[in-house]
Amino acid sequence: MLLLLIVLSVLIELPTNSAFNQSELVRIPRHNYYGAEPSLYYTNFNPFRPYWLNRPHYLDNFGGGGMLDPIQGRSRLSSRLGLTPVRDELEEEISSRLLGKAGMKQGNTQGNSFFSMRNPLATYEPCGSSNGEEDGICLAGPVCSFYGGRATGGNCRRATTCCVNEVSKCGALVTLNNTYWQAPAAVSSESTCGLTVKMDRTLIEQRVTTCQLRLDFISFSISQPNAQSVCNVDSLQIAGTINKVPIICGDNDGQHMYLTLPHAAASAQLVFTFGTSTAARTWRIKIAMLPCGSDYLAPNECLQYFTTAIGSVMTFNWKDVATGTSTRQLANQDYYICFRTELVNKQSSAQVATVLCVQECQTSAAKAFSISGTDMARSQTLDDTSCNNDFLLFPGGTSHPTVGTVRPRDRFCGTVFAQESESGSTQTICSTVKPFRMFYRTNGDETITATVDSASTGNQGFCLAFEHRLT
Repeated sequence: MLLLLIVLSVLIELPTNSAFNQSELVRIPRHNYYGAEPSLYYTNFNPFRPYWLNRPHYLDNFGGGGMLDPIQGRSRLSSRLGLTPVRDELEEEISSRLLGKAGMKQGNTQGNSFFSMRNPLATYEPCGSSNGEEDGICLAGPVCSFYGGRATGGNCRRATTCCVNEVSKCGALVTLNNTYWQAPAAVSSESTCGLTVKMDRTLIEQRVTTCQLRLDFISFSISQPNAQSVCNVDSLQIAGTINKVPIICGDNDGQHMYLTLPHAAASAQLVFTFGTSTAARTWRIKIAMLPCGSDYLAPNECLQYFTTAIGSVMTFNWKDVATGTSTRQLANQDYYICFRTELVNKQSSAQVATVLCVQECQTSAAKAFSISGTDMARSQTLDDTSCNNDFLLFPGGTSHPTVGTVRPRDRFCGTVFAQESESGSTQTICSTVKPFRMFYRTNGDETITATVDSASTGNQGFCLAFEHRLT
């Protein structure tokens, strides 16, 4: 009897001390949600227990089950499906063990059903829809439908579709790249409508740190500014950035903004404020998340960034419509407009542009250039105080070809884009100063400083056509 008890005790203790269980101790990096250095812990690893793969990462960070997800605003898709981020180190550990047992090589996982089915949200790569008019992210079709997006085909692979995500309400929280914010069906006066973009690389849909947001105003129409060029009725304000982002209103179809985020940014806010007005309020804004290290980030301090050899740049609320003396120029517009240096074709080869040239756009009704000029159809005046309040600065800009008496200055204002003093004819202005950029400034009024600002000219802002050239 005594011998039988001894044998039973040995058998009972054997599993916890066996070499098999010791070999299952896996070294897993444990990441701290608040940014602390990862620590290491050990856990019993069972590759055939699905709970371990789907274990919420916040349980590891906060020490136990039954707690709520501390990452508030997590996309409902990943929350409802119970899917959580799988770290690269973790995937390597799991794949090496599973593929080793299955006799497969780790390097070739494209056709492995385990890797394609383990996480239906494994790719969030940007994509273009099949019609070429919208952008989205690559998702499996059922997952796209579950989330409320629209499957548009597109250029995705591995049985995924280009899923276009849309938000059409106030107070929404966005965590997905290439999300479209559509105006609600009805927008009330004396109200606000906001949206928060959340950045958190611990979310499964954000695998890298976001450094910038790009906003594309597909459509944008709210109330016009008052006579002082101030957006005192309706406005859009943006918070959470480190570059200057002015308050805007009016019509801004086709415009864009780059929002530079502070290090380890948590969120950015877009807030519409509506006063009493009968004007229709509509907008559709695409929100793109640009990862750090991308070659398509805008330079620091640049609110707008143009990456084509030819194109046009216009101030916010400029529109090709006849307005008489009603101002469309907006107050307190202090921001940089930047241009990437492009290649220019010369015969059979392409060379880097050395000159950026700018001239007035061709319009049908509106003035192409009108920045607080004191006289109709006149460029900057001989007075040294000209272009002190409102102006466009084009560093190194000179007329090409030189016509008449030209003052060596690169600030431009008035109602004609020209460097020649008191000119009534527009000119082409070119600069060799790199990086190519402009600075646009307006003060906070339109008629208070009457000797410089004048509403009688119907200030519109500007629309300028640009072209990269060789010297």
